[in-house]
Amino acid sequence: MSAAFCANIIFGFTFVFTKQILNAGMAPFALLSWRMLIATLVMAALSAFGVFKLRFRGKKLWRLIPVGLASPCLYFVCETYGISNTTASESGTIIAFIPILVLIFSRLVFKEHHTPGQLVGVPLSVAGIILVVLAGGFSANFSQRGYLLLFGAVVLAALYNIGVRWLSDEYNSAEITFSINLLGLIFFTALAIGQGLMNDNLKEMLLLPLQNPNVLINVLLLAISASLGAYMLVVYAIGSIGPTRSSSFAGITTMTSIIFGLVLLDEHMLPLQFAGAALIIVGVWSTNHFVRFSGGGKD
Repeated sequence: MSAAFCANIIFGFTFVFTKQILNAGMAPFALLSWRMLIATLVMAALSAFGVFKLRFRGKKLWRLIPVGLASPCLYFVCETYGISNTTASESGTIIAFIPILVLIFSRLVFKEHHTPGQLVGVPLSVAGIILVVLAGGFSANFSQRGYLLLFGAVVLAALYNIGVRWLSDEYNSAEITFSINLLGLIFFTALAIGQGLMNDNLKEMLLLPLQNPNVLINVLLLAISASLGAYMLVVYAIGSIGPTRSSSFAGITTMTSIIFGLVLLDEHMLPLQFAGAALIIVGVWSTNHFVRFSGGGKD
């Protein structure tokens, strides 16, 4: 549980790094390409020094591809363009349903049995996230394209969680994390090059971190903390406690983002957001506390 908690804390504050990088003029796909490049190189170096082992010989490498394509590859594409076509309240509300879909998929795919506490806890944490998001005021674009992309992101995130559980019998957390970062590197570098050629700013877009020390520092922090650290923690958590319990911690990301907004951006927390935060805490506790009589594998 501590791995899932720490991972979502990291995801919660990485928005600070991302916002600074994008404000400096870096395109999203170029940012993702740099994130995956640094994470892949750092993991390769750590493996070379014996910090962890990466053993792929004799394993079914094809099993890694669909999981890596689900996330980070296609998930980030759907999320990025989905958010750009909808309002913050719409996108936040839709993305909040990932834990619900993970619960359903884990029941269908792995035939897992969830306790009443888990069946209540997951919807509670989702309701808390939605309340926190909507407390700031609801606005809507009613973009069908945006909704489809965001729902696609929700499905892909759920499939990723199920896929990692599927891989955990053959691969350790470092091997899975390294593989999805490598796939992401190839995928997003191709998209970044295509985007740069279309906008006639390929050189400026790809070399920005080397020309702007502030951007480089933020990219390094984002790559090492999120693409390496948080992803490895999530993979470990899914393999240890299962996708349902791991995904229930998603609300911690929302709470962390709010706290960083309060501390760094001098924002204010509304009464309804306190109520939403309480629902998130109760939901996460219920999902992870009432597991003794669960008969379905790791969940």
